[in-house]
Amino acid sequence: MFQQKALKLFVVWFTGIALTICTADSVPAQKKAEDPAKSSAKETKTTRKKPKGRVPAHYGKLKLSKEQKDKIYSIRAEYKTQIDSLKKQLEALKEKEKQECETVLTADQKKDLTKFVAEAASKRKARSKN
Repeated sequence: MFQQKALKLFVVWFTGIALTICTADSVPAQKKAEDPAKSSAKETKTTRKKPKGRVPAHYGKLKLSKEQKDKIYSIRAEYKTQIDSLKKQLEALKEKEKQECETVLTADQKKDLTKFVAEAASKRKARSKN
């Protein structure tokens, strides 16, 4: 039992790492070229929109300057889109794994699984109300 759990954890971990490595090169290539009309409009603006966000844990204790905070906000905003994309890919991969695992089950096992999942969801819902 422990070996199965350990193997499954390893497979999920390895898949996540492989997915990250495989998509790291393709993400910058997918950026769209800006429309020249839009880029010239951006250049004419004199006021810069302040990036919103938060600094990483414990950075607030460092007495960062406004410029440092702005740079950190910008960096985090750039990575957020990539991270969100990877999260969506990971969720899709988890769903695909779940569907493949369910193909192994018999019809009775699928019914039981549906019942167990529903029971667990109702227990979670009851706990969250308390």
